[in-house]
Amino acid sequence: MRKLNLIESVKVLTTATAVIFVAALMAGCSVSRGVTLTKRSSVEQRLLVRSLERALAQMDTKNLKDKLLALDVYGLTEDREFAREFLLARLRERALRIVSDKKSAELELKVFLTALGVDRAERLVGIPALVAPVLDVPVPELALFKSSKNRGHTEIQLYAFDKSAGTFVAKSAPATGKAHYDSYTLLIFIHFNLNDLDEPAINDTERQR
Repeated sequence: MRKLNLIESVKVLTTATAVIFVAALMAGCSVSRGVTLTKRSSVEQRLLVRSLERALAQMDTKNLKDKLLALDVYGLTEDREFAREFLLARLRERALRIVSDKKSAELELKVFLTALGVDRAERLVGIPALVAPVLDVPVPELALFKSSKNRGHTEIQLYAFDKSAGTFVAKSAPATGKAHYDSYTLLIFIHFNLNDLDEPAINDTERQR
């Protein structure tokens, strides 16, 4: 077995000391992040729902009253089915007459979810998590400053067609909704978040009457 020379011995000792110091430093400030037992965390789900309801609140549907309506929802993600049921419930809350039997409908509504998702941007000033050389020991992240900005974003556009003739009747302007959840770390130990998820749910029923 090759013997370590003086320089290599110093490197090993220095690395070991650094790892022990970092482990001791972080032992009392362990923080669990990104833990989820479902496909989407509860934060992601709330970001999507808040942005969806805020987008829907921007849609003017007064001209659709007193018509029998058939509803179809189109989107590019697997959240489309949930969004359809959510939109259906909210539109019926506005007293729109959406029928299950499309043959009896006067107007066909096509709702396009041109955006429905969560975007994330992260910034770190410090040392990212890494594996210490020589000893092959993982070293946790050391953040002097870290931000993780999460944005729920929904964009909806509605088209109306005459059901019997198949002709175009009207379309809405694109309606957008946003929600945010931002988490921050300062000087390793300080953690906090800023969000608008707990703001009162928008109830726009009266505005549509």
